[in-house]
Amino acid sequence: MKTASFIVAALSICTLSALPSAFAAERTVLTFDPGSSDVRASPLAGACAINVMQVSDQRFTKDGVGVDTPILTTPPQAWVANSFDSLAAYGFTVQHSVKPVPTAVNVNVDLIRAYTWFGNMRINGMVAVDVSFPAKPGAPVEKFRSAGSKSNMMGANSEHVTALNYAANSMVGKLAPALLKHCKDAKLASN
Repeated sequence: MKTASFIVAALSICTLSALPSAFAAERTVLTFDPGSSDVRASPLAGACAINVMQVSDQRFTKDGVGVDTPILTTPPQAWVANSFDSLAAYGFTVQHSVKPVPTAVNVNVDLIRAYTWFGNMRINGMVAVDVSFPAKPGAPVEKFRSAGSKSNMMGANSEHVTALNYAANSMVGKLAPALLKHCKDAKLASN
């Protein structure tokens, strides 16, 4: 074998071994945007304090989103927590403490699904969370699912995040009246 073949082989091995780290660095940042929404929030009478104690990623595929095309993303916990912060538009006071707050509705949030797919010149997003109430033993886990979509303008990875934000904002619109039902218990605890 010629020396040139050994050099090409060595360079190929070095290049291939560098590929995983090169791709790992190219992750799309999941940033929550309350403006990516078709839902118009308005304050709800009787809204109370919500304490998000924990957000966990329970998805099967934790590396990213994209059913048709894999899109590597940053971890979703901050994105989910920020989506809960948008409950403030519904009149809730949102805080984040790992310890239960006696005057708040304390919740743990499990992200079950967050993915995107293409359809008819659109990028569609789906978000699903399970919300549990650790301060209320025996309380059932409440499940919230929602979808959203945006037109596929450039095929950019950020558009997948926007589609997920449409889904997340729609889900928050469903969360607000459901959490309002728990506010009575939080207000009783504050008395």
